Amino acid sequence: MVKAISFALLSLATAVSAVAALDPAGQFKRLGACPTLGCVFPPDNAEFLAGSNFDVRVEVHAEDDAKPNTKYSLTIEKLKGSQKSNKHGKAKAVDFSKWTKVKASAQESWDFSYTKDASAYWKYLDGDKNARTSVHVASTAWRKVHISEPGTYKVVLKYNDGKKTEAIWTVNPVQKRKAKNVILFIGDGMTSAMITAARLISKPHTSGKYTKHMQMDQFPVLGHVMTHSLDSLITDSANSASAYNTGHKSSAGALGVYPDSSASPFDDPKQELLAELLRRRSKKNGGAGGVGIVTTAEVQDATPAAVYAHTRNRDEKATIVNQMIRGPNPVVADVILGGGGKYFHAKTGGKSLNGTDYYAAYSKERGYKVVNDRSSLLKYKGKDPLLGIFHAGNMDVWLDRNVYKANIKGATDPTGTGKTALDQPNLDEMVLKGLEVLDKRHRKEGWFLMAEAASVDKMMHPLDYDRALADLLELDSTIGKTKEWLKRNKLDKDTLILVTADHAHSFDVYGSVDTQYFNSFSDSEELEKKNSIGTYENSGWPSYVDSNGDGFPDKWDVRYTLAAGTAAFPTHREDFQVSINGTRVPAVATTTSHHHWTIYDANPDFDVHGINKPATMSRNESVGVHSLQDVPVFASGPGSNLFAGIQDNTEIFHKIAEVLGLGEQK
Repeated sequence: MVKAISFALLSLATAVSAVAALDPAGQFKRLGACPTLGCVFPPDNAEFLAGSNFDVRVEVHAEDDAKPNTKYSLTIEKLKGSQKSNKHGKAKAVDFSKWTKVKASAQESWDFSYTKDASAYWKYLDGDKNARTSVHVASTAWRKVHISEPGTYKVVLKYNDGKKTEAIWTVNPVQKRKAKNVILFIGDGMTSAMITAARLISKPHTSGKYTKHMQMDQFPVLGHVMTHSLDSLITDSANSASAYNTGHKSSAGALGVYPDSSASPFDDPKQELLAELLRRRSKKNGGAGGVGIVTTAEVQDATPAAVYAHTRNRDEKATIVNQMIRGPNPVVADVILGGGGKYFHAKTGGKSLNGTDYYAAYSKERGYKVVNDRSSLLKYKGKDPLLGIFHAGNMDVWLDRNVYKANIKGATDPTGTGKTALDQPNLDEMVLKGLEVLDKRHRKEGWFLMAEAASVDKMMHPLDYDRALADLLELDSTIGKTKEWLKRNKLDKDTLILVTADHAHSFDVYGSVDTQYFNSFSDSEELEKKNSIGTYENSGWPSYVDSNGDGFPDKWDVRYTLAAGTAAFPTHREDFQVSINGTRVPAVATTTSHHHWTIYDANPDFDVHGINKPATMSRNESVGVHSLQDVPVFASGPGSNLFAGIQDNTEIFHKIAEVLGLGEQK
């Protein structure tokens, strides 16, 4: 029997390897995950949860003056299990429409263009319109497909008189529910090196050993997450957060879809979201659960929008607001807290879809209680769904909300009054209020809450490390208060808590800086300024102290700071000191370039007395960019053991789905 099973598994592995192809090398693509002229979405190596819904699209391409052959077919076969066999005992390929009982759309056609390599790309940006290659497309889609029976399936697109594109799909079984609730904390852009730096500036230590630890340090399970996107080494927040919410890879800028080549940002093949699955969970599995979304960014921003939106373009923020309550299958979350007020109204500075008052729409159409400041949030004790929008854009960062308050200014009121949003809540206040509402509405059925510390990433981009680390510490403090709240409310044994990031930045600490010595030299004495950086045995402890034990340094403008930086940055100046007057702007556009694209140089108004650091990447980048490194995932509670070790970002979805008992199967 063992030999028979081993032979079957070997045969399946051989069949899979025969279909699978390595990702092609290169930087520019005609269409992500489509190296040939025949495209299948979902592509090869996709994984599904049994019973989850998804769309399928095929495209046949022809370049330049050629026309696509419109005669093509799609078949599916199960490589093992209940699929009917032919007389030779092998699985039988069946027409996709017949097998799924889903009618294909009418065949569509369109054109698009792309640049084949770096040479063509930069020529095009410099004005050569002929540098792009034109593509003509024939396409068919199948909407709302589902596969209820777990197993491995082969899908084959036959096109152009004998050519094939094959994809292996894996359908995972539904598991017995392990937890009632899941909290997913996301430190956007957070890495292990950032956590190490945050610990260093916030926790006491004696003889080189910490006497207190961060909340994340105390989680019993630690794993690592690989963050590559569908078609690139380096991911953005949209498709990485989508992986957590769908179990599928995607491309930069995409939310809950596989990007196709059509012009519309809303017709791409969709993947069913974790929140959508939770909303339609069967009674036998516990009934439809609650959904909460908390962020310090705009609630339409990539990471929160990945919980409820479907679009190829994360910047379609006005429509994303509409999708929450009026989409084809709206999530209608129980709790939505964060920034992004300008997309809810059409008053001064408003950008709402078709001028709609979405505060009124959310209230009248879906029964939301709407609050727009910290005081109203904390006063709310009701059971109605809660919409709290506290800033016109992204909420101000912790360091400015709590220390350098003079930096909070401008027409940032979320309702369009033109005033400044001075009464903004902290992350812990939003999370705890969100938990209160979810508990009142769904204690019996359970719930899922995504809470994001967004400005860890948003401050790493402009190289404002102090503000990024402060927001990381706010996340850590929030985690501790959340654990206390769960214990008080007797929910700790029923709740899985995860802490992770959607992607990385190449930040690290390589020493310490004596800023007093640094500042004693003139701007021209860069060699002497650099001598203020201590490495190895001279990398002494920084001066940050947390005397009141609140988890944050008492002072941020101290003598001994961290020598820290990233591997990818624009030309800028660095003085290793907190930017007291607001977020750093490291580089600004220059007018001296003969190129048609924008080139950035060091900002003359920031870190004026710092040392010069020439760019390590293309000069058309104005801020730092994401990096390749794995990100940590901390886990505590029922099912936490699943998250140990190295895992792909898509596995986070499947493991959460397993813990919550999501999906349906025959």
